[in-house]
Amino acid sequence: MPALATTTASISGLQALELVKVLKDCKKEDFRNIFLNLAVPYMQAGEPGDALKEKLTEKLEVSLWDRWECKIAKEGEQVASLGKQMKLEELISWVETTYEGLEVRDVLKGGQPIFFHAIMHAPGKYQQRKKVLQSTVYNLVEAEPEDKYVDLGITCVRKDDKEANILSGVPPLRLYFK
Repeated sequence: MPALATTTASISGLQALELVKVLKDCKKEDFRNIFLNLAVPYMQAGEPGDALKEKLTEKLEVSLWDRWECKIAKEGEQVASLGKQMKLEELISWVETTYEGLEVRDVLKGGQPIFFHAIMHAPGKYQQRKKVLQSTVYNLVEAEPEDKYVDLGITCVRKDDKEANILSGVPPLRLYFK
């Protein structure tokens, strides 16, 4: 029991110190990641490192912690009405315009495919591709009325890449309905 209380108190105190640093907007160099073992006794503190960045294009770098968010609203209109009415082709166009130099290939919700470039561009699939691209994302993902957003996985290639190699590290995309 005493060991449990001392460990809990130590960790609570260390967490409180780090929280104060967050509230005071301290620099990253001021934060510490601490390993604590009271049985030995041993305590080691280290500075947290930067998240690794992946370069998608010359102008665009992303990290594992990034997420792209699509909140579309025109002056005087609500986000909810526009998000629910956004067609898949409009979403793809938004990504390609916002993140210049990328071309969207596939769109997935979890493991469920919504749009696969290779399949939809096969001979004889023009009508099906047109139908899917003209459908609203809200209907394609079978969203519930209470859903405020949907998280989508997208795969992209560089527009100038003749081999069309899929880029790794493309962040998930969150489309807001409300």
